[in-house]
Amino acid sequence: MASTAKSAVLFVALMAAASAQAGAPDQSLKSFLAKFADLAGRGAADSIAQVTRFPLKNAVYQAPGAISRSGFKHHFQINSYSYFTACLKTTPPQRASSRSAGLGEWVVDCDGNLFYFADVGGQWRHSGFENVNE
Repeated sequence: MASTAKSAVLFVALMAAASAQAGAPDQSLKSFLAKFADLAGRGAADSIAQVTRFPLKNAVYQAPGAISRSGFKHHFQINSYSYFTACLKTTPPQRASSRSAGLGEWVVDCDGNLFYFADVGGQWRHSGFENVNE
């Protein structure tokens, strides 16, 4: 009986650890976000385009629902990615909510400007943008 109780406690502890791990970003995402923030700070639209999944999902009022690679530089400038560098470097990513399906798996909220990220074939990519302030 004691062995069964120990097994049950161990099982619950393992499940709690797995659950906590599932809710936390892995090191590869953290590394990607640091790189992404540095590129944003330098105003490197072409470099950020290299780490973006196109078409980029865009949930912004009165704007196209998707941004093409060729339209990305304009989107990048209008949404002032460089302005958000400090936020992108310091704000921990959160799991995206189910209402944001298709935008990305993880999100960084910079004062209502939401930057989404997704694992695409084993590589992290900027996958969506949303402005909830409008």
